[in-house]
Amino acid sequence: MEIVPQSVVRLADDVTPQMLEPSFWISRSKNPFEIRMSREEIAAWNRENRKISLSGSDFYIVSDLRKFDSVISAGEIRNALIRYKGKIKWYKKVSTKNGETSRELTSRDWKEIFDAMNYSKLGTYAYFAGGELDFDEYENDFPVRKAICVRRTDMRLVPDNTFYTDDEDYWYDDIAQNSGIQMNEPVLVFWESRDGEWLFVKSIYCTGWVRKNDFAFCTDKEFERYFDYAEKDPLTFITITEDRYKLPAEYALACDDEDFKEIPELFMGTYLFTVDWNQYLFENAFAERKPYSSFIVEIPYRKKDGSLGISYASLPSGKATLGLLDYTTANVINLAFKPLGVRYGWGGMADSRDCSEYLKDIFRCFGFDFGRNSRSQLAMAGKTLSLEKKSPSSKKSVLSSLEAGTVMGFPGHVFMYLGRVGGKNYVISALGAYYKDDDEYDDILNLTKISANSVSINTIEEYRKNGKDWLEMLTKVKKLLPDGSWEEERVTLNPDWKYASFSKINSGSSLLYRAKQNRKNIVVAVNAGHGTRGGFLKKTFSHPDKSPKVTDGTTASGAVESIAVSDGMSFVDGRTEAEVTLRTARLLKNLLLKKGFDVLMIRDDTDTQLDNVARTVISNNCANIHVTIHYDLDRQNEDKGCFYCSIPEEIKYLPTVKKHWKESERLGDCLVQALEAKELKIYGDGKLDTDLTQTSYSTIPTVDIELGNQHTDTKTAALRKRAEALAEGIENFLKSM
Repeated sequence: MEIVPQSVVRLADDVTPQMLEPSFWISRSKNPFEIRMSREEIAAWNRENRKISLSGSDFYIVSDLRKFDSVISAGEIRNALIRYKGKIKWYKKVSTKNGETSRELTSRDWKEIFDAMNYSKLGTYAYFAGGELDFDEYENDFPVRKAICVRRTDMRLVPDNTFYTDDEDYWYDDIAQNSGIQMNEPVLVFWESRDGEWLFVKSIYCTGWVRKNDFAFCTDKEFERYFDYAEKDPLTFITITEDRYKLPAEYALACDDEDFKEIPELFMGTYLFTVDWNQYLFENAFAERKPYSSFIVEIPYRKKDGSLGISYASLPSGKATLGLLDYTTANVINLAFKPLGVRYGWGGMADSRDCSEYLKDIFRCFGFDFGRNSRSQLAMAGKTLSLEKKSPSSKKSVLSSLEAGTVMGFPGHVFMYLGRVGGKNYVISALGAYYKDDDEYDDILNLTKISANSVSINTIEEYRKNGKDWLEMLTKVKKLLPDGSWEEERVTLNPDWKYASFSKINSGSSLLYRAKQNRKNIVVAVNAGHGTRGGFLKKTFSHPDKSPKVTDGTTASGAVESIAVSDGMSFVDGRTEAEVTLRTARLLKNLLLKKGFDVLMIRDDTDTQLDNVARTVISNNCANIHVTIHYDLDRQNEDKGCFYCSIPEEIKYLPTVKKHWKESERLGDCLVQALEAKELKIYGDGKLDTDLTQTSYSTIPTVDIELGNQHTDTKTAALRKRAEALAEGIENFLKSM
């Protein structure tokens, strides 16, 4: 190609026009076309990433939205809404008689912001100096809704479009900007602004306020489609690989719904579902041409009632890849150069990207789920090279061994390594500003701020505001490669395990969570009862010796075969037992992890295809104790209280039961004692003889705890109290094992 003269292209120091071409760097790479991670390895990396929380924080850098409860308490919403408050000063522009000026936000300003957030529905509160809030205890629950983004949009810290800054002399970065969200990204909706124009949502990597009209509410089934792209059939979706692309209006197929307006602009890393060209509707949709080399894709939109609508469009194949790109150095570099020169966008403002979103969108094209900011991304899974205490020469030695496209950074900034030329190391990033020494021959630094605000290339010898160069600041190199230490969180039924052959429903999996602090190397199997679609249609032997049941229950006494998994009952407030047991189990999981116990969540979603035999056998082989959570269906008119299912004398002779029944009942006693200590109502003497499949197939201490009945309060505060008691009872039991 013809080389652009340096006089007509703006370049950082030591960057030449030739360096603007991705081929320049690809040709210097060792193995640019070698696949660095397979789809399966990327999927495993994503699962590992979901287990990582930031140091000293309960915040996971990437969250699985499918693992959240169907309700959220007022306290949880409050804590999420004002998490950023008070850390820095905020300024905004105001109109005056003489034009425009700026001022720091006052207590009155913060009151208006809190009112816009609709705080009055989250409890009684009062304002104090500085805008601080004090809340009365008010723990009502609110439903969590599910939605899909229908166009690339902003996520903000406050529900308004006002430009805020933390530096009244710098109005380029809006500090209320939190992130950008791509079309087809799923979110959980926690709250709504007072004017109804904004939604407070959680994406996989952060929470914030979004414009309501940019999202469409969806069903649970629709929601499930929008995850795990590294595990999907590559024929079912495409990934946009252009920096951004506006599809011409005539590429949209006619849509009968007047709520569909136009195809939004598409951005790199956007996933769109494909549709079969051979459907009659599409084959005859283009009167004057047959759009060869094109995909038919689904375009989401928001209907008038707020629900999700789907239209269709023809998309040229040159703007996207079918499925995902192969994760190679060449593909990474080619994508990294597509936004070269594009403006920097703090938190995704101005439909652009900051340093972390730049990397996030690039690596989405390979199926990676990145964290939101530099701190999160440097804490992600993969092989990490820590350079914090390394000398400059040691750091240069590490850099010389790196492949182009490697992620690296320091607190506040992440970037991508390109290579070494002429003894200098080069990187590319979405860059706000750096500092330049006006006289490099003088021992005294004389720094000038360079507001690049662009996706650009520079050497790692540029300065930060603190007078240190990027090499000195460099703390971590993140190699996105399997490092051999990942512990797979999914546990499936091994057909070789004892009694596994008795299971009839076993295609699902359980999830193992490992404690991050004070780890005791003890695994507690927490089993949320019910939650297996179609479980009532199958039956398994009640006992492994095929003898009949000795007590009534879901399956009557005398039955040789029992229902594999029942559907459970419904509470008087309309919630299902399966939903409430799962919410209780998740609360218990978090408490046990804090105590240092690993937790095997036997069921961690609304539908786990594991019958009671499979659940028990998995627990036998992967846990130290097994606790199942239920609520009792009876005909009483009030909450009768808690009890555990004790073991009938008639089955204590079974080989498995004989070995564990004493410890199982001691576990049950510990749980009931802890529940009673929390002043929760206990039914009778706290136990009731019940012949359960779980009991007869167990080889470890096991108990079914019934935490109430259909009249039990299902609000989060009430369930949390029960979970706290269970955690204490489990801890007391394990201390004396």
